[in-house]
Amino acid sequence: MSLFRTLQHSPAVITMFHNQKVPASASLHDILSKAYYKLNDKDQLFQLDVCSNQMPTYDQYVLITSQCLKDKQSQSIIDACFPFMYERQLSEAKKRVTIRSPSGITPSPSGGHKVFSEGEYSLISETFASLLEENHPNVDPANIFKAPLVIDWDQCLIANDESTLSTLLKAYK
Repeated sequence: MSLFRTLQHSPAVITMFHNQKVPASASLHDILSKAYYKLNDKDQLFQLDVCSNQMPTYDQYVLITSQCLKDKQSQSIIDACFPFMYERQLSEAKKRVTIRSPSGITPSPSGGHKVFSEGEYSLISETFASLLEENHPNVDPANIFKAPLVIDWDQCLIANDESTLSTLLKAYK
């Protein structure tokens, strides 16, 4: 928990980017909701902010990539949640398609991530939102952003499965 929040006696904030149609996201949402009510029984330790069917804002994305990528596990979470970030190949019915990310974004030599520019991220976010809105049968919005993604802003931890969520919640038990 940050010093400022401690001095204010205000709770931490945990944000979940959620898609009810994704079983893993629904499962994490249930676990997080139960933990919220159980752990906040006496004192409000954290607030839960659920963002359904949306991507992190550009500012949130920058904070995640600059502060939450502490190890290979957190980097693999970001890779899984933002599959569009790196060049990859899809195989569909005898066709091989290479998807390239904007500006040829690749991992930096130090193992960290290069981040999208605000303009690039805005285009990606708009495309994601329009794909969700149109419900296009041939294009899966999960190729751009794949929920779940849980962020504890105070601990600078991220999670996308039960194991990493358990680690994130340990500070509140």
